[in-house]
Amino acid sequence: MINFSETNLYSDQPVTCPNCGLRSEIILDLSHTINQLQVHRCPGAECRGEFVMQCDENLDLAISV
Repeated sequence: MINFSETNLYSDQPVTCPNCGLRSEIILDLSHTINQLQVHRCPGAECRGEFVMQCDENLDLAISV
């Protein structure tokens, strides 16, 4: 089940699972909407966590400067 109460921020780096650290896969891409959200799933057999990522434009600007 997706935890919508906690939203993580993403930038240009690969997204990893906040529980186990494995690289996650996008299962729902809403980055073209106003909230710029993505729903990810961990591919780990023991974890299978689903979580929400949100784009932070300010973070992208801070990294590129």
